[in-house]
Amino acid sequence: MDNKINQSPDYARIVHDSIQYVWRHGVSVDTTRAERGPIAVSASGVRVTDADGTVFLDALAGGSAAATLGHARVDVADAVHAQMTKLHWVSLRTFINEPSVELARRIAGLTEAGLQTSFFVSSGSEAVESATQLAKSYHRARGNPERTKFLYRKTGYHGTSLVGASASDNKEFRTWFAPLAPGFVELDACYPYRRPAGMTEDEYGVSVADAMEATIIAEGPETIAAILAESIPAALVLVPPASYMRRLREICDRYDILWIDDEVFIGFGRTGRWFGFEHYDVTPDIVTVSKGITGGYIPLGAAIATSRVMETIFGDGATTQAKVSGHTYAAHPTACAAGLAVLDAIEKEHLLESTASVGDWMIDEFRRRYDGHPHVGDIRGKGFLIGIELVQDLATKDRFASQLSVGRRIMARAMEQQFMLRATGDVVTLFPALVTTQQDGEAMVEATCRAIDEVIDEI
Repeated sequence: MDNKINQSPDYARIVHDSIQYVWRHGVSVDTTRAERGPIAVSASGVRVTDADGTVFLDALAGGSAAATLGHARVDVADAVHAQMTKLHWVSLRTFINEPSVELARRIAGLTEAGLQTSFFVSSGSEAVESATQLAKSYHRARGNPERTKFLYRKTGYHGTSLVGASASDNKEFRTWFAPLAPGFVELDACYPYRRPAGMTEDEYGVSVADAMEATIIAEGPETIAAILAESIPAALVLVPPASYMRRLREICDRYDILWIDDEVFIGFGRTGRWFGFEHYDVTPDIVTVSKGITGGYIPLGAAIATSRVMETIFGDGATTQAKVSGHTYAAHPTACAAGLAVLDAIEKEHLLESTASVGDWMIDEFRRRYDGHPHVGDIRGKGFLIGIELVQDLATKDRFASQLSVGRRIMARAMEQQFMLRATGDVVTLFPALVTTQQDGEAMVEATCRAIDEVIDEI
């Protein structure tokens, strides 16, 4: 499987082929397993068991970083069951419900960033859509309806929707969704490892932000609503320098452009803090979340807006109310009950602290093991967001030839050895659950190094 965090039609083809196979041949465990790969039947903690009884060590929190509390949490299941037997769902068009109100209140209190209002939806893609609607509503309320453009960065990922595709530089993805939404303007990614020679990370961060400002001026600031920018882009684990984040915030303020921080992948603890932006002492205007908000137990997402944005949008509460699409399952009470249970677990079990500790140990251990290795160019990350970039030449940073499929082969080798990791191109990535212990982390480091070393030795 060409693993690109579901950015390309390859993912859709795999899903389509799987569905077609079952439709044509029926649901047969043996034939489906043979044709399409392992079938998961149970899981516990950071381990998944397939139909053959093989146990896989899971460094991907279920595969897409959503199972942030690991698998088979009785406390979350109990909270879901209790809510389902009390009030499983009512439409937000008719009633508000207690779990959604309480979850919004809890989220608002996680940081001092002024994240006041949560618009609950069912997925990260929907959260991004809602965030773009909020941004346009903000500018309309300020008398600037012509502000409809959105900036986005290369290598970024913002979901499987028209907005997500329009804010992506993946050629296959853009072709698949064509025609795209108008008004999306591409920026260079902030990719510190691949900065120009002789430039410090801080200097590079400022230069990339300056290029963003030049694009804004060329496009016309009066036409731009927001920038879609992950605080730490997860697909390639691009940890930006603080200088870049400060300048991004300054530029947005200067031109009254909202910063939509897409934290669908990393929000709710993955980096060792509640949100990735907290590592930089800057505050976004809108944060999008999903995955970790319920630990993968029930789909839920949210666009979370600051008090400044909401005070502008709502005004007198009548003529300038936000125009955000109302989904059937918006603010689903059962999903919000799961979210509350997840927050309880993270706080009671001190999972932010352990994520920072174990994750940073893993990053340091990878660096120790691969110090001076001719094909390991960069090891980066925060907490349980870890990336290892492999290169053909350490000095020049030249990439391996694409036909070698180094990253894909490492991912396949790891699965053969009952270990789940991911590769985007030749960047090997790990996204363990927050409950990963020091012992689990040590096992993940050993398994990762074994798969990398074996494949590199074969090339």
